[in-house]
Amino acid sequence: MSQSPNQDVATHVPHRRASGIGRVLLGGALGNTMEWFDFLLYGALAGTVFPAVFFPAASPTAALLQSFATYGVGFIARPLGAAWFARISDRVGRKPTMVITLTTMGIASVAIGLIPGYATIGVWAPVALVTLRFVQGFALGGEGSAAMILALEYASDRRRGLAGAAINMGNPGGQVIVSVFLIIAGALLGDQELQQWGWRIPFFFGGLMAILGYIIRRSLEESPAFQAAQAVGGEQRTPLVAVFRSQWRDIVRTATIWAPNTACGVVVTTYALSYMTGTLGLSTTTTFSLLLTLNVAGLGIVPLGGWLSDRFGRKRVIMLALSTSALGFCVFFPLLDTRAWPAILLSMVLTQGAQLLAVGVLASFFGELFPASVRYSGHAAVYTLNNLVTGGPTPFVAAGLLALTGTPWSVIVLLLVLYALGIVLLMRSPETRWAPFATNLTLKGSLR
Repeated sequence: MSQSPNQDVATHVPHRRASGIGRVLLGGALGNTMEWFDFLLYGALAGTVFPAVFFPAASPTAALLQSFATYGVGFIARPLGAAWFARISDRVGRKPTMVITLTTMGIASVAIGLIPGYATIGVWAPVALVTLRFVQGFALGGEGSAAMILALEYASDRRRGLAGAAINMGNPGGQVIVSVFLIIAGALLGDQELQQWGWRIPFFFGGLMAILGYIIRRSLEESPAFQAAQAVGGEQRTPLVAVFRSQWRDIVRTATIWAPNTACGVVVTTYALSYMTGTLGLSTTTTFSLLLTLNVAGLGIVPLGGWLSDRFGRKRVIMLALSTSALGFCVFFPLLDTRAWPAILLSMVLTQGAQLLAVGVLASFFGELFPASVRYSGHAAVYTLNNLVTGGPTPFVAAGLLALTGTPWSVIVLLLVLYALGIVLLMRSPETRWAPFATNLTLKGSLR
């Protein structure tokens, strides 16, 4: 029996009790936190520990660039992971993707903690590191979109932004756990012991946390919207191809809008750490403490962004975040150069703090563009395309620019260009906060 694809979702959902929104948010947020912990842990160590452990034969600058290059491999792998899991998530369901990706990330995390250093196995150490970093990126490419989409599809229209923000609290949450571990390890062991073996401990912890997230996620059920899309025959044989064919403009535009947010996060949480320890001579304990303070605040900033977007629209909150962060970068490196704790923290709040406000809108801003039959594929395409073009190269380019020009203003100018482009395109984008979502089941073409 054929039915209109625009009928209410409840008409098509099987008559059984679905997972409660509380369990969905808990399972999604916890798993997302664990995956971000593993992924961000590598980023924090790439600028502080890994150059000496895995690339000691190179000069300090070359070792740093090589370490950041392996960091970027994770971003290169994310589109491949998104493409692989797009077929699973939009055809089989969101839940299998969430379970598989979390398990994969946990295994990769433990394996990284077991890799011998360059002094023990030579060139095979960085080879193994790059391989496992690729696996991490592949898993995260599938993870983020699945958890966010499941939360959006369970949430009410009035709380969709806040529900997506709850999942994305995993970003600052994962960074908080990373910072706590590294601060404690640095205080108890000292920088020398931390570089020799202490850095391995949090990777093992990441594996244990992945087990907890796996247990919770196994009990979740598919979202009503996904079940409804299948009931009306909205399933696509190749969902990623279908969404690119019908909405490629939306994908490219939204990825470009989000590019400065990604660059900001990478510069502040990865490149700036190496700048503070290597160029300014600050201790790793000090830099990780600053990062911890910032992300503790982020645990409140991210849900605030989602809540504000439910009240005032997605575009207004993102515009506020982009504008504030762009202005913050104009004083970012001058404030870092003071070597004063309060000034450095202020620089981080004006840049990364504002970016975390936008993170609270990410799930809904991406997900509301696409119908349920290809929602994961569309969301993942935007998310990973942006990270491939912006996230991976940013720390490498920033370090290269500083080495080439001798001034951090070259990095600032590059970021300001990205912000200007993002703001212009955001002004030309549709507001999706009040557009139909629950009944948006099948492909209808690009939103112009």
